[in-house]
Amino acid sequence: MLFETVVTLLLPLSLALPQPQKAGNKVEVEFVGDLIETDHGVGGKVYILDQDTLVIDEFSFDNDGFGVYINVATKGRNKNAWARNRIDVPYPSGTQGEPIEKLYKGDGQLIIDLKQVGVKARNVKWLSVWCTVFEQSFGHVVF
Repeated sequence: MLFETVVTLLLPLSLALPQPQKAGNKVEVEFVGDLIETDHGVGGKVYILDQDTLVIDEFSFDNDGFGVYINVATKGRNKNAWARNRIDVPYPSGTQGEPIEKLYKGDGQLIIDLKQVGVKARNVKWLSVWCTVFEQSFGHVVF
């Protein structure tokens, strides 16, 4: 379910926007929802920054899981179908898709670059913090 609420986030300098931005600039984003059905301390608020970029703000993860990746699904109508149709989105952008427990710096924010996998935010139905070892979501949100 897509919420129609638009909120404003103060984004850090590390956010890769199309044009250079200074820290503290206000950017309008669309709130999708909170990560739910979580495990391993996963939490956060998911936003659409633009059609190529999702943001998980206030992201938390205890880094005790392994083989954990950001996944999206554009097909399916329920959790099982989304899981079957999930697409790994390399994090951070430009990497070869290392598990997030190796690369996440613990700064509370993940920037998800959908251009890498040819997906637009308007087509995303589900985002998951997915464990490939146990084949389960450590937290997800439905769009």
